[in-house]
Amino acid sequence: MRIVGGKLRHRIIKMTNLETTRETQDKVRQAIYNMIGPYFDGGVCLDLFAGSGAMGIEAYSRGMSAIHLNDLNNQALSICKENCSSLKIEDAIFTNLDYVDYVNQCKVKFDLIILDPPYMMDDIKDILNKVYYLLKDNGLIVFEMGINSIYPQEFNDLALIKDKTYGIKRVVVYRK
Repeated sequence: MRIVGGKLRHRIIKMTNLETTRETQDKVRQAIYNMIGPYFDGGVCLDLFAGSGAMGIEAYSRGMSAIHLNDLNNQALSICKENCSSLKIEDAIFTNLDYVDYVNQCKVKFDLIILDPPYMMDDIKDILNKVYYLLKDNGLIVFEMGINSIYPQEFNDLALIKDKTYGIKRVVVYRK
């Protein structure tokens, strides 16, 4: 797996190869960041279900000043740390918590929140409700889900600005 854009472009990162994680393919990551690129310049990113950290690292490569990588799986978080270390990313914070615990404990507001939960976690409104308060005004939420997932067109003051499908994956982008 490689970083597809920004200052770390073409750099190789490790994948988790775990049954519980699902890596976002390079071409899908590139399409996502091409979609949202015009909406951010700098800021802080949260990758709440980080896996290998590829999505958060891609955000850092493309201009985010800091990334927070969270994953409940110890092995996945270990890969996140290895990837950031090999890329010499110093502005990364790692947490090993269930997403509900993370959200309840978090004191930071984010410009970009990346959500790629296991597809079996299909309560999209509940997840959005929990992370909504961590999002800064004008911030973005990128939500990856199964293609048949049901998601809200409107949620609080979040505007749905993108909705794309890639194979069995749907990516929706909300802006506050």
